[in-house]
Order: sequence, then structure tokens, then C-alpha cells
Amino acid sequence: MVETDIYRKDLEELLAGAGLSLVELNVSRHRGSVQVRAVIYSPAGTGIDECSRAHRLIQPRLQVLLSEQDFHLEVASPGVDRWIRSDREYTIFAGRGVRILLKEGGEWLTGRIVQAGPSTVTLRGTSGERTVEYASIAKARLDYAQEGA
Repeated sequence: MVETDIYRKDLEELLAGAGLSLVELNVSRHRGSVQVRAVIYSPAGTGIDECSRAHRLIQPRLQVLLSEQDFHLEVASPGVDRWIRSDREYTIFAGRGVRILLKEGGEWLTGRIVQAGPSTVTLRGTSGERTVEYASIAKARLDYAQEGA
């Protein structure tokens, strides 16, 4: 298991207790320094207050996990048009608008994420619901314009 994956599981549980989701975690080591970047999300909105709360929760836990005092932690929101980087993000962003490009045919699907399972995501758009396998998705991003759909 990769070092970041071990930290991710621990921090996901910690943040879930505060109503936050850990979308992405990057831990990198450069010249004796450790850089940590966490992207967090709250369905009620992810602003500076949520990022600050996450920072206050994550900082002491990373001091224990990394066994180091010398690290830099950056906490950010995913942004309104984030590129979706993993299948697990569809579950995190359930209810949000999304644009999905299919591998075959280059068709773009738009709508809100209704449900995300282990291998598929269901969108509700203007033409109804459509279920898509993750394997058939070339790329996807959050789409704030679909929030009213």
C-alpha cells in the first residue's frame, strides 16, 4: 500500500466526523521537507471556514502519522469545475452537476449525479436518467451550470 493511501484512510475517518469528505490527498517529499495537499468537500458548501476546520483537524494528526514536525500542509476546496480524478469522487459529489465525455463516440453527457456505485454512475439530465460504467468514461468534470438541472 502506498504511503499516501495509508494516510488517506486515517484522514477520511477523521474528517467524516466533522461532516467533511477528503477528495484528494498528496504527500510528497522534497529535500528533507514534506509537502501535503488535501482537497476537502462539504455538500453544504466548501469555503474558507471548512478548509480552516479541516486544517485544524489534519495538522495534529499528520504530526503523529509523519513522525515529523517539519511539513507544509495546504487545504483547498475542489472548486466548481474540478476534473474528476477517481471513481470514488462520483460518490463524494453525489447531487452535483457533472459533464462526462464517453470514450466511444466522443459523446458528452451532462446532468446531476443521482447515484454512484462501485462500477457505475447514474446521471439525471434534461432527457432523463442514464447509467454509465466508469470504464466507458474518458474524462469528467464538475459542472456548476448543471446544478439547476
